Amino acid sequence: MIHRVKTFTKEDCNKILKEIYNLEKLWVNRSQERRYSFENKMKITRAPFWTLGAVSYLDSVASPARYKKHRDYLNPVLCKRFNWIYEIIRQRLEDDLGEPVVIDQFLARPGFHIFSPKSGDIITEEYRNLIEKKIGSIHVDIQYEEHYEYWSKFDEVDYKNPMSITIPIALPTHGGGLYTWTEEVEYGFDYLTNEEKSSQIKSSAIKNPYVEGEMVYFIGHLLHQMMEGTNIQPTDRRITAQCHALKCDGTWRVYW
Repeated sequence: MIHRVKTFTKEDCNKILKEIYNLEKLWVNRSQERRYSFENKMKITRAPFWTLGAVSYLDSVASPARYKKHRDYLNPVLCKRFNWIYEIIRQRLEDDLGEPVVIDQFLARPGFHIFSPKSGDIITEEYRNLIEKKIGSIHVDIQYEEHYEYWSKFDEVDYKNPMSITIPIALPTHGGGLYTWTEEVEYGFDYLTNEEKSSQIKSSAIKNPYVEGEMVYFIGHLLHQMMEGTNIQPTDRRITAQCHALKCDGTWRVYW
């Protein structure tokens, strides 16, 4: 089930965008990142894709040491620039859930997915065509698996009901969103190609359009995929705040 919570105003989003571009020297290029073993045998062509912040599903999967290095370097910067948004996220979630929520102080702080060229550049026609295709992986979120050692310090951890959180900061001219399915999939589904996954899915995709500044979150292993763009313009960008949460000893701990 998708939950929606008004989180940031237009003014907030503009302020966040300005800070993100002020920090573009710290963006990490993920366009050629190989995430699954089958990608080692294929040429990767992806649209301009950057992250700001340490990322469990990219950094920790590749190397726990890499995640730790990014976390230790970027957390102080993100806290300095974005602590105010972390408190808004925490408060909105706590109000909506009716349960305690904290921003975890050990793991990586919430960060950003950035589908955008850097300042002064535009998206080439080749990449615009690519963004208009279903290039996102169909998957369930299991980022918490990268941090079992950390979770083990708590007495009770709810691994069956992880939370995934996205807040659109800037969307393309013709919008963006998320596909979801009601299908339950077997462990290991994430590591198949999209073609293999599609052949296993029997239910129809549900379109969940995004709204700038509105938090979208879900609890559980919900099958989902980033929606493709429509009539992408050279100056379009798709930038979202991203984080996850796991309930530990009765408190939701937010991280990335």
